Amino acid sequence: MMEIVFSYPHDRCPECNSRLKTYRVDRRRVKDVEGEFTALHRIMICPREKRKFRSGNLDLMVHPRCTYSNNFMVAGAIKRFIEGRSSAEISSLMGVSEGHARKLTNQALEIFSEIHEDNVPKLYRNMNPYILQIDGTTDSEFSMIVAVKDSVSGFVLYVKRCGSESEESVVDVLDAVKSRFGTPSGITCDMRSGILSAAGIVFPNVPVRICLMHFLRDLGKDLMKEMHTDLGILINRIGIKSPLRKILMNMPDYDQCTLYDIEYGFCLNREKMEIMAVRRILENILSVGSSGYGFPFSLRHLNFFISCEEGMNRIRELSSRFHCKESLSTAETVMNHLSRIVYNADIRYKAVKLNDINSYIFQKIRKAFMIPDHGNMSGDRYDPLTDDVRVHENCTVVFGELEIYMKTDIENHLFRSAKLALERYRNRETMLFAQNGEYTIPRTNNNMEIFFRSIRRNVRKRSGNRSTGIILSQTGEKLALFQNMDNEKYREIVFGKDDMGSVFSRYRKPFRKDGMTRKETMSLVDKGTDMILNDSLSDQPYTDEMFNK
Repeated sequence: MMEIVFSYPHDRCPECNSRLKTYRVDRRRVKDVEGEFTALHRIMICPREKRKFRSGNLDLMVHPRCTYSNNFMVAGAIKRFIEGRSSAEISSLMGVSEGHARKLTNQALEIFSEIHEDNVPKLYRNMNPYILQIDGTTDSEFSMIVAVKDSVSGFVLYVKRCGSESEESVVDVLDAVKSRFGTPSGITCDMRSGILSAAGIVFPNVPVRICLMHFLRDLGKDLMKEMHTDLGILINRIGIKSPLRKILMNMPDYDQCTLYDIEYGFCLNREKMEIMAVRRILENILSVGSSGYGFPFSLRHLNFFISCEEGMNRIRELSSRFHCKESLSTAETVMNHLSRIVYNADIRYKAVKLNDINSYIFQKIRKAFMIPDHGNMSGDRYDPLTDDVRVHENCTVVFGELEIYMKTDIENHLFRSAKLALERYRNRETMLFAQNGEYTIPRTNNNMEIFFRSIRRNVRKRSGNRSTGIILSQTGEKLALFQNMDNEKYREIVFGKDDMGSVFSRYRKPFRKDGMTRKETMSLVDKGTDMILNDSLSDQPYTDEMFNK
């Protein structure tokens, strides 16, 4: 095993200039991320002053009376709180007991909050005019974790546990951010009234931009949620998905030989090709996908109805050209099931109305805002400097058309929906396009949703669904702050050229108070016994004699 010698860096006493002598050499076994080694700690002593000198480098590397280095603690905490590994996985990967892995990583979580707070001035000096993003998660039991990030650097600036996102709670959070990091050049948030009013109170002259996705999501829910839910209930009552899945499971898989024939323009086994054609249509019906945004951007019940209608038309057209009895029988069975959806008057009535609102109103607004058809907006390439003007012009055209559309003879459900959409847009138009002089305010607050989703996913991954709320209520603030360890720029500012483990060591405390030696224990027991015998054992920590001294 490799041995490394640690010693006091000077050979003379700083007080009397006497040459230091070796007092003793301590041997310690240390486990580091890069391997295991033996630390030889040469403790020096001044022969005149009798003062002992230790190596500071060893204490920075590993805590006294601990086998595992500080780097070991930091690496384990990153695996647990950022990568979502459990203590058992860390134990297996790093060769440390499960209990010790839990203790080390929990201590790193506690320490990091202190490191972040102490480095606020350094972060403030290195940050450009920042864009404040604020949001909260309600997964925590009995409380809400409210976090503030800078959208430019990605730093988590401040996190606090609050009872709710009320104006009073959010004002306290924003006041704390203002005292630490000053006034932002812009704010982006969702549409909750508590956040919007608190932002106006704490930062009165700062532009506040509401999240476009939240605006569209809320609008879509008000326009279509009730109708979409009713459509889903009607479809589920009929219950054709399970029979269709059963048919699909009993169908033979795709035949490669027949497909090779098709590749060359002929088919020796027409029956298999006919069955494969029906299978392909069934798979499309049963695997209606989402655009990646969820409701109301994807209407899964309406999509299922449309896919049933298209699938039935396709199978009817194919069955008129089928030659084989088995494929004709399968096609007829599938069409019988699909007809229960397609020809149901109540379902068709709901689906037609829902499709009208979605096609003529919601999707037009979505396209005006330049929302991609698929994706999750995490890699949004929207440039506020060039695209804000274009999107605003698009919206002016679309909502102007809606105003004209309302004056024509249209159906009631379209009139009500167009009126609601127009009112919502006019009320929020200014905040939807609010911008600072640098054009750096993003159009969505999706980064905050992704941030909280990542934390919740990691907690569930290592602890299970039941424990997620409890863990977030206990350590949610520290977990959110610790995500800064995944930000390279943050690490450069806070730790600089220093080893991260050595910085953590300055804040590290022993797991528990060091125990007394047997000699000290026996001495104090004897003292207490004598105090009992002398009737001098007081139940108060302070006495007149102590004050007189």
